[in-house]
Amino acid sequence: MAKPIKRVSLQSEIIRYIQSYIEEHDLKEGDRLPSQGQFIEMMQVSRTALREAVKTLEAEGIVEVLNGKGIYVGNRSRGSNAIESLIGFTREREALIEALEARRAMETELIAMVVRNATDQEMAELGEITEVLMKKVRVGEPDTEEDKQFHEKIYQMCHNSVYYAVLKVLDEYTDKLWQFPLDIEDPFKASMPYHETLYEALKERDIKKAQKINHKLLDCVYEDIAIAHR
Repeated sequence: MAKPIKRVSLQSEIIRYIQSYIEEHDLKEGDRLPSQGQFIEMMQVSRTALREAVKTLEAEGIVEVLNGKGIYVGNRSRGSNAIESLIGFTREREALIEALEARRAMETELIAMVVRNATDQEMAELGEITEVLMKKVRVGEPDTEEDKQFHEKIYQMCHNSVYYAVLKVLDEYTDKLWQFPLDIEDPFKASMPYHETLYEALKERDIKKAQKINHKLLDCVYEDIAIAHR
């Protein structure tokens, strides 16, 4: 089972704090904010947590960081749109967890459908994708494209157009959130070894074994989110 994940992240709380500070002090574009050291003391958070929150705020134009000078209020011409985006940001992080919960539930049945419906030719094609993927994993080469191909192929192999369409929407939605707002460079690294064992279980047409392995794969993804929420 996946470990429980707190629904409100530390990074989200830091972002809200800085937003509130700007509003309460009626700061304008170009006004200087407290230093990182001052913010750390005020909020009692780590430098890493503050840096990640500031990076997100800077990406949205709420603040501007000038090396050696400090943190300043950003271009407020983006004003309401940027604020709305950040409000959406905190919601999106939590929505990502819910999307993964939905994916876990759907993929349990997906695995059974793949075992029942996939052709031998499709299994062979999944094997070829898996072989390329694992070669790249073992030598540390970028494997994002092959990872996508792996899951795309499994979605196709269920031979259910509705399931395929819904899972594709979930997949595309969660992809958008890995870099922003989660800012995780390599969120799937720990899950990679399970791709090979999942393929082997599917090839054996062992539903329960494949479902168990897929749950372990998704547990790794949950753990990535848990780490990002610390």
